[in-house]
This record gives sequence, C-alpha cells and structure tokens, in this order.
Amino acid sequence: MKNLCEKLNFDDYITNIVLNYDKTINYNKIQDKINMLYDKNTWDNGIKQLESYVAPDKNGLKMLTICLHCLLKTYNMYKQKGINDKIFFDTMGFLPRFINEHKKNYGVYAFTWDWWFVRQISMFEFRIDDFEFEFMGDNKTISLHIPSDADLKNGKIDVIFDFANKYYPEYKNVNIICETWLLVPELKKLLPENSNIINFQNQFIINKVDYDNPDFMDWIYYNRDIEYKNLPENTTLQKNLKQHLLSGGKFGWAYGIYSNIE
Repeated sequence: MKNLCEKLNFDDYITNIVLNYDKTINYNKIQDKINMLYDKNTWDNGIKQLESYVAPDKNGLKMLTICLHCLLKTYNMYKQKGINDKIFFDTMGFLPRFINEHKKNYGVYAFTWDWWFVRQISMFEFRIDDFEFEFMGDNKTISLHIPSDADLKNGKIDVIFDFANKYYPEYKNVNIICETWLLVPELKKLLPENSNIINFQNQFIINKVDYDNPDFMDWIYYNRDIEYKNLPENTTLQKNLKQHLLSGGKFGWAYGIYSNIE
C-alpha cells in the first residue's frame, strides 16, 4: 500500500491517513463487499455497503483506502492480461488528480468519486496518454472521457483502437462516443476557430445537445451554484461564456461520435 501511494505521488498528508487507516481494517470481514466492486452488475451496491461500513467518512478518505486496497488485486489483473505498468499508473492517476483538484477548489482534501472509480478497479476504464476511455458492455461502444490535464492539441484518440485491438478484441472497430461540454456547438461562437477545443470538437459528429444540462458549470467554473453575474473571468472561455449566459444564451452538454477524420 505504501509503494502504491508513492507511485501515485500522493501528498504525504493523504499517504499517512491511508496507511494509518489501512492498519485498522479487517479486510476479511468485508471481502464479500469488496468483491462486488469488480462486477458491473454489483458495484453500485458494493459501494453503498462499504460506505455504510466506514461511516462516518466525511471526506471520503476511508473509502479511498479501500479503493487503493482493491487496486492491489487490479494490478495483478493487469499483469495477467499483459498490460504495462505505465497504463496502470496513468489510469489510477485519476485518484490524486481528483483529490488535488478538490483541495484546489474547496480548500480541503476529499475523495468523492468512489462511485465512478469502480470502473478503473474492475478494468472497464483506462487511460492511454491524454485520454480516458470506458468499455461499454451493453452496446459494445467505447466512451471517451477527457481528463482535466489532457492535451487536446497533441492527444491522439486513435491509440484507443490500438489498445482495444490488442487487449479487448471484442471491441475492435466499434464506435467511440463522447459526452462532454467540449462538444457543445456554441463553443464555435465563443472561441477562435484554431483553438484546441474547436480542433478537438471537429473530430466528432455531434448528434445531440442537452441545453438544460448544468454539468458544464462544474468543469468550466468549478461550481454550479454561482450566479451568472458572479462567474469568474480568468480565461477567454470563462469570460465569453459568461457574457453568452448573461445575454440569455444556452450552453449545456453534447453527445458525439468520433469521426476518425484528421
């Protein structure tokens, strides 16, 4: 567990809390609940049961400890499949990234994403270079996710196909779909046509826009509870989108399919 924390570059504060709590857990007692996290059909129930077991857990660091414990098994699963350590640690970098962003935005370390992280634990979601992606079993598609530190200018979406063809051949040549604020068409009115965001958007066929979805506020302004008139203007996008919203314009969330066009 200590090596895992070090490899993930956790802050010493987080590492110490994790290692201290790890010593107090009787994992044999909760193994049945932990096993549920490796199955898509049971992981939601497993998370609920584990959250109940560790309560109170105000900042989620007890659940973080259990998630890290789960990764010890996941690491062996990677080895069995032949997936290299770089992909493992890049994928699990989800943890420090979100914990550190919570500290930056709210002033305190917290882990509130256990409900999502089951995808990484169970090997449904991976990160290759700049992009995260999830294998969607219900309809055999790959869902593309864009991390906050992704390089939209140089990131290559096609590497996902190489990974799928090698390790998950049942997903060979399936559609890559994406649901994100980055695909909202109004961005072309708010940003220069040569911006990295527009170049990324141009790689997709946009087939749906939900103009009533407020999730974009969490990613662009890091808080959905701010009145439009008080929105920050630290970037060109924040400034232009603020004026767009104040003038009655809509934004929202969009859905698209990767078109594989350079």
